[in-house]
Amino acid sequence: MERSFTPRPTCNRHSLYFLFLFFTTSWTAVAQNVVSGRVTDSLTNEPLPYVNVFFANTSFGASTDGNGEYRFSGFPSGKYDLTFTYVGYVMTQQSVTFSGNTRVVANQPLVQEAKVLSEVLVKPDTLNWKRNYQSFKHHFLGVSKNAAACEIKNPKSIFLYFDPRDAVLVAHAREPIIVENNAMGYRIKYHLHHFEYQGRPGLFTIFGLPQFEEMEPKNERERKRWLRERDRAFYGSLNHFMRAWQQQAWKENDFRVSRLYRIPNKDRPSDAFLDSRIHALRKKGDMVTISTGTAGPMEKPRVVNGDSLSYYVQLRALPKEIDSVVNESLTGKEFSATANGPINFRGLLQVRYKEMEEPGYAVMVGRPDKRTQQRSIVHVFEPIRIYDNGYYEDVRSIFMENYWSWSEKIATLLPLEFQPQPK
Repeated sequence: MERSFTPRPTCNRHSLYFLFLFFTTSWTAVAQNVVSGRVTDSLTNEPLPYVNVFFANTSFGASTDGNGEYRFSGFPSGKYDLTFTYVGYVMTQQSVTFSGNTRVVANQPLVQEAKVLSEVLVKPDTLNWKRNYQSFKHHFLGVSKNAAACEIKNPKSIFLYFDPRDAVLVAHAREPIIVENNAMGYRIKYHLHHFEYQGRPGLFTIFGLPQFEEMEPKNERERKRWLRERDRAFYGSLNHFMRAWQQQAWKENDFRVSRLYRIPNKDRPSDAFLDSRIHALRKKGDMVTISTGTAGPMEKPRVVNGDSLSYYVQLRALPKEIDSVVNESLTGKEFSATANGPINFRGLLQVRYKEMEEPGYAVMVGRPDKRTQQRSIVHVFEPIRIYDNGYYEDVRSIFMENYWSWSEKIATLLPLEFQPQPK
């Protein structure tokens, strides 16, 4: 699941991002990094052939044979969501962990879908499909450099619904959304479960499961370009940050991390005071007074009346809280973890990375001529456990703001097993 507030170019408020790309359930491991098992119908116990079995957010997987059996190996250690998908059956998952030479046997009965659940109860907005589809792509793929090189191969499989009263866009897909990422050489089957964009608050939520497949390069030049772009997407990403945290090596991986606190903004009066002044001035019919000097047509008018309606409206637009960053540079060792337990930290972290922001992000937040180093804010609501491949749990415990809210989209997503080229 991914949830974000869309950055607004005329506002200083932060964007909020919640990454949750995996659904997790209870897991069973028997103990060579090999996974195998048998898939059956939950009612008849008959084997199910050609079931798609894969690790979510990776390129590892297989299909069941005529006896409903599957097996695959060759993946690195870490935690994965073993996923089973089959037409007419409910998608099912098991979470499994590998620590080197681990063998897991995961037998899975699948439950048939109730036909009533497949009925579409809301009429799609076909009249405005093109406009809605552009909005869907904007939030699904992102608007980064990589997003421009991505193509959704089956757009007509996406059903879009728009409620103009509440400015809410909803999307459904009856089959996996096929994305060809020509920037990094991946074909992604995205199993979409829920997509909703609430336009007024700028809140975006998506639930789904990505399945990666390597594309075949046309030549050696393209192969090398894909490798470079994969490395570029990895360095400074959330997965890079999580792996560095697990290794207690933020500094060695070029992250500058500090604790951050949100404190009341002393320049903003209380809501009760502002509402009473705005109500009184509107009732009085207060006029907004602006300068009549030589300001150009693109310059914002300047309020000269310190007690005008516009003055109090501007005060109300100020954030209620401002950031206070501790002057420190953390390594990741500061937060202890029990044996096989979670990292003992709750709070906010400011994360800076050495590389510059993409120009598109600076444009979106309203400073196209002033790019800075990548800066993100991480909210950790509950202690998390991090694995070797960067997988962390509970994924619902992490929110992100600023740069990662813009960059961490499908177009920049890498499989969990990805390893950058040696420097």
